[in-house]
Amino acid sequence: MRKENIAVEGQQPPPGAAVPGFEGYIDKRTLAKLLGRTVRSIDTYMAKGVIPFYKLGRTVAFKWSEVDEHIKAHFRVCLRGK
Repeated sequence: MRKENIAVEGQQPPPGAAVPGFEGYIDKRTLAKLLGRTVRSIDTYMAKGVIPFYKLGRTVAFKWSEVDEHIKAHFRVCLRGK
């Protein structure tokens, strides 16, 4: 009898596996690089509620799509010189 891998809803895929529609989590350093800020700035944004995050014990994780949507919805774009 063959054992088949059946994906359970809410279960994360194995490392390195490409799953359509699955967005992984990113850490503080990666988010800081994407936003062009320091890790300390990310800590401040978390404390002020500027960006959404997940906390599991002492580990903090972010979803880039949620952070990006939150920033677009709550902050405005400023153009200088006009």
